[in-house]
Amino acid sequence: MKVLANDGISPSGKQKLEAAGFEVDTTTVAQNQLANYIKENNVSALLVRSATTVRKNLIDACPSLKIIGRGGVGMDNIDVEYAREKGLKVIN
Repeated sequence: MKVLANDGISPSGKQKLEAAGFEVDTTTVAQNQLANYIKENNVSALLVRSATTVRKNLIDACPSLKIIGRGGVGMDNIDVEYAREKGLKVIN
């Protein structure tokens, strides 16, 4: 499973994910290019902090997404209910 840590990830977090068998991409993609990047790279999990928003339009444009993770406090930058309605797992 490919994970995009769009707003960065600690080295230890990346190591733990890779040890668990995940492919971790730490490319920082501009918000307006994110949907295309996710589709072109078949990203299954998107990890964000506060710089990236995950709204309905991004969720709808990226059918490969299975998980949205938010590092930090709150989840106001993610349309949590909509994502869950679409079958995505949303974690904090």
